[in-house]
Amino acid sequence: MFEEKYNNLTGAEKENFKRITSLLLNRTFMVNRFYDKNQGTFRSNSDYRFIDRNIDLFREYLEIAGYRLLKDSNYEVIYIENEYEYNKKRLDKNTTIFLYGLRLKFDEDRESVKLNTDTIVSVSDIIKTLIDVGAFNKKPSDMDIKTALSNLAKFNIIQKVDGKFEDPETKIIIFPSILFAVTNEKITALSQTISILEENVEDDENEEEEDSEE
Repeated sequence: MFEEKYNNLTGAEKENFKRITSLLLNRTFMVNRFYDKNQGTFRSNSDYRFIDRNIDLFREYLEIAGYRLLKDSNYEVIYIENEYEYNKKRLDKNTTIFLYGLRLKFDEDRESVKLNTDTIVSVSDIIKTLIDVGAFNKKPSDMDIKTALSNLAKFNIIQKVDGKFEDPETKIIIFPSILFAVTNEKITALSQTISILEENVEDDENEEEEDSEE
């Protein structure tokens, strides 16, 4: 039972449990590897390990609130889903497009180097990918780039290595949590939406050309 397991925790562990639960509810995803900017290297995430050690406790607690706690051992990702879909995070169109581009880049790198963890790309890599697939017809504004990538960083989907998000040369770590934020079904639906948007843009451009000829 939850109460018995919780009472077996030390005072420090109880505080950790409360803090990490709040963090998980706010960020949705927890990954085991993150980049320590001070050390300049990747480190194991102590919060992830704490959940892993006490996963039944977290599951029982979150289940009371209508959440499922899921774990993928291969990619070392822990995340939550609401059974009633009440607490879904709503992303604006621009952030959704960047999320799509990040998934494309992750898949591309995963295929080329057979990775199953994270991958590092530049901001310009992501924008080029999105322009190539027709999601953007030109580079978005610096503010749009910064807003979209900052939003996604809050959910432990990406992490900035250094610099500013709006700088094309800034390196970004794409965590394997991207696979669960954008499932195969979702990426298919997004691809279809992007294709429709691209066709609409082409139609508008053709109409403008016809009007100018008249």
